[in-house]
Amino acid sequence: MEIVSEPRKTSEIFARRILNFGPDETIISWAESMICAGFNSDGLFILVGEVKPFNKFEIDDLLDRIQRELKLPIIQSETEAIEIIATAYVQRLISGDADSPSTLFALAQLYTNEGHVEATYDFYLLYYAAADLGMGETQYYWPDAHNGNIERIIRDRCLRWIEEHPLPAWRQFECETGG
Repeated sequence: MEIVSEPRKTSEIFARRILNFGPDETIISWAESMICAGFNSDGLFILVGEVKPFNKFEIDDLLDRIQRELKLPIIQSETEAIEIIATAYVQRLISGDADSPSTLFALAQLYTNEGHVEATYDFYLLYYAAADLGMGETQYYWPDAHNGNIERIIRDRCLRWIEEHPLPAWRQFECETGG
């Protein structure tokens, strides 16, 4: 599965690694952003020099090296990785860097393709509620949602998600790729 979403944050880069997503060109952009932000790591300088096609094993080794060199937090489980990626999507939506249809689609895909992690189930339901309301007046996924309030419900759920998943350990390391 490949969910493309720009820009990617540091936590998201490492969460994607845990979930075995293949590297793409955004990883180079992220490494450049980290260097420009003042992070010093031999692994980052090597990563900036990588070119497509990327060798996943080499990139994974570099990410492991960067994680050690910068003393980045360690993601303990696939569930934590999914929650980190979901948080990045939700933050982009709240900040206005993404729209709700594409964000909810990506989150619904994350839910269905990555093991049905309970924490992301609301986004799956909201995606289908909004999709049904986009075609008519009726949906059966989210109680009391209708065309007049679905965007507010989505925003409220996203704000609550951010409160529940603040990711404080990553805050000092969050550089984004150029979107």
